[in-house]
Amino acid sequence: MVTFSKVEGLPSHQVPSGVMHRLIGDKLTVMWGKRGKGSQTPRHSHPHEQIAWLVSGKLDCRIGDGPVQSLEAGTTFLIPGGVEHEFWYREDCEIVEIFSPPRHDLFPGGKHAQDG
Repeated sequence: MVTFSKVEGLPSHQVPSGVMHRLIGDKLTVMWGKRGKGSQTPRHSHPHEQIAWLVSGKLDCRIGDGPVQSLEAGTTFLIPGGVEHEFWYREDCEIVEIFSPPRHDLFPGGKHAQDG
C-alpha cells in the first residue's frame, strides 16, 4: 500500500518532554520527533537496528560501553540491535529514527490504518 502524508498528519504519541510521529511499514518503522531540552531517554536496548539523524539541537549519548558522545545537528548514527544506549537532550531537538524490523511495541494501540 502506498501512503502519502505530512508528518504532522501521522499517528503520534507523547514521550517525556516531546512527541513522536511514526509511519510503520512491513519491514521498518520511521519516527519523527521533538524532544525537549533537559529530557532523557534512559539506558535500554531492543533487538531492532536503529539509524538516527539529529535534525536540530544538541544531545549527548552513550552507545554500548563507549564514551559519552556530544552530537550536533546534522549528525547521523547507527545502533546495532541488542546494544544498550541512552540519550540526554541538551537543547530542544528534532530527530528522525529508523528501526528494522518495525517497532510495534512502542505505540499504544499498535499499528494504525495510516501506518500502511
